[in-house]
Amino acid sequence: MRGGRLVLSMLTVACATSDPGGSGASAGHSGVAGSAASAGKSGAGGTSSGDAGRAPTGGAGVLGAAGASAGNDNGVGGTAAGAGGRSASDAGATSAGGARGGGAGSGGGAGVAGSMDAGGDAGSNAGAPSVVSYSTSFDTSESPLSERGAWHHDGVDWTIVQTTAGVAYGTQGLGVPRSGPEGYNDSYSYLAGFPADQTASAEIAMGTIDTSCTHEVEILLRWFDSEHVARGYECNLAFDGSYAQIVRWNGPVGDYTYLGEGSVPGGVKAGDTISASVVGSHITLSVNGTVRATADDATFADGNPGIGFWRGSSGCGAYADFGFVSFDASAVE
Repeated sequence: MRGGRLVLSMLTVACATSDPGGSGASAGHSGVAGSAASAGKSGAGGTSSGDAGRAPTGGAGVLGAAGASAGNDNGVGGTAAGAGGRSASDAGATSAGGARGGGAGSGGGAGVAGSMDAGGDAGSNAGAPSVVSYSTSFDTSESPLSERGAWHHDGVDWTIVQTTAGVAYGTQGLGVPRSGPEGYNDSYSYLAGFPADQTASAEIAMGTIDTSCTHEVEILLRWFDSEHVARGYECNLAFDGSYAQIVRWNGPVGDYTYLGEGSVPGGVKAGDTISASVVGSHITLSVNGTVRATADDATFADGNPGIGFWRGSSGCGAYADFGFVSFDASAVE
């Protein structure tokens, strides 16, 4: 089982800028009118057959605040070289369990976090700045998505992410019309321990799509939630490429603000990659390496990357018809 893993390593991440797009079979959060098939999350409705829509451990844990020890969920942790990182090590001790990497120890670089199967190493005194990252191929079937505690979802007003047969997907009710705030009860899950500047990408899984309502996949940035709060930046992509949007979630269910929008001419297919990054106040959304939307917003200065899914308020389609088969996230230096 490969599962997910948290890694402290040297990375350089490039970010890319906007390409406003058009509309199509469905309009996105920003309210552009949809076609007969569907309208987007808060779009003006389509025809009578359309859907009026709207529009973060196999895994790793939390990056320690200090300390150079890293452990894992299945093996022995790395040796310590500094003050203990959060759930990663005690001062001067050897850590066990939890794939959580400590920060820099005694002037050195941070230890490399253990994978699912092996403990990490302690940071060296001459180490360089480190970057936290996470990678998964969703090999374990779970409901909700957890990967040994790496993924989180505490909001009770939204739905969970589930994994089956290597696909992560949303669990909004099928064939059950939703209205009011429940129309925006996206499925989401997010990681922990990332600094404010972050980037993430995912490979799309796509089956037979019921085009009578909209379907979205989402990359989340600077995400945080509690019982009745979910806030951060959603970078979404419609199943047909008719919109690719950057949306700020403000906290309560159904409370969101559109920040940027584009489209993907030619549509979307299985194997395509959606990626998003935030550096400072600048947010970028790309598909297959081409920038599709950008925005600038300084509302949230912390939070973590994650994934999300949404389908139109009619609940059309089937579970796993539009999801992710892999996900990667890292800090941006």
